Amino acid sequence: MPRFYFDVLDGDAFTRDDDGFDLMSLNAAEGEAIRAIAEIGQESLPKRPTSELCVRVRDSHGYPVLTVTLSLTVRRMDSEHA
Repeated sequence: MPRFYFDVLDGDAFTRDDDGFDLMSLNAAEGEAIRAIAEIGQESLPKRPTSELCVRVRDSHGYPVLTVTLSLTVRRMDSEHA
């Protein structure tokens, strides 16, 4: 079973995954990356007006195999037009 590593970029913060997960396929790794980024985003994105999160998935050799990005932008409109 292949091992995948999920590194997280949150603004200027980078967290490297040195443990990884054994998953059935790249499709399974993609699903796990999507679930992880949604969970992380729910906690951290609403705290900032502009944010971007990225989960970079590496294979067992350390090569990048996919990237999942989540961004949030909040723009307030002029109150005269609201």
